[in-house]
Amino acid sequence: MRIKIASHSGFCFGVKRAINIAERTLKESRHTNNTYSLGSIIHNPQVVGDLSKKGLKVISGINNIKKGAVIISSHGATIEVIEKIKKKRLDLIDATCPFVKNVHNIVRDLKSSGYRIVIIGDKKHPEVKALLGLVGREAKSNKIAVISQTTQSKDNYLKGVAGLLKKDFSELRIFNTICNDTAHRQALTRDLLKECDVMVVVGGKNSANTRRLWHICKERGVDSYHIETDAELKEEYFRRKGCAGVVSGASTPDELVKKVVKKIKELNLKRKRGK
Repeated sequence: MRIKIASHSGFCFGVKRAINIAERTLKESRHTNNTYSLGSIIHNPQVVGDLSKKGLKVISGINNIKKGAVIISSHGATIEVIEKIKKKRLDLIDATCPFVKNVHNIVRDLKSSGYRIVIIGDKKHPEVKALLGLVGREAKSNKIAVISQTTQSKDNYLKGVAGLLKKDFSELRIFNTICNDTAHRQALTRDLLKECDVMVVVGGKNSANTRRLWHICKERGVDSYHIETDAELKEEYFRRKGCAGVVSGASTPDELVKKVVKKIKELNLKRKRGK
């Protein structure tokens, strides 16, 4: 069995930046034992676990925090939360991905121009929650602008836009705010699907961009498995398969991908010996 690995893997720019910010903050003496992450700084349990061992405390709210540094995750945070951190005089460390920040700026401009803003994305995702906070009360306008969660799939976004085209509007502005890294990984996944009859998608189960890759594979009808670590792989996944494709999400470290590839090779060798 052949193994094809996506040519682009490892951390995206925003994830790498957020991890570097967290590690730098943890090293500062004034933040020793008082460095907090508001939610998972990135959506990968293994990486977050490693940061926790170094002293990062993951919290869901700041009500009980009296001092220290609070890191905003790579996905951003709502205006209300940021103002609350400032009011409590906590050190605000913003690790929001610059590409997500750019979407924030687009939303602010559109809102000031009186557009009704439509966001295509996962309503419960922290990135979308932050955007909804910026949008505030929906403008009663016939001018519509549509944006996307940065990790949304292109197919979903186009379907959403197509639906809006059927609505009554005087003006419709469309912004492609899917980040380049996300689009690139999705394109590479589609390329591998042309050759492979089983796909392994590596990344956090709570990672939106990783789940998108898995959905792309499932939609093509190819046997696909979304795993976080090599320990989840089973020999039966690769029986009677000619080619296994391996892709990874933007918050998946290269080391995990290498372990997964190694395990697939071991399982394949074990299967051959058992014949």
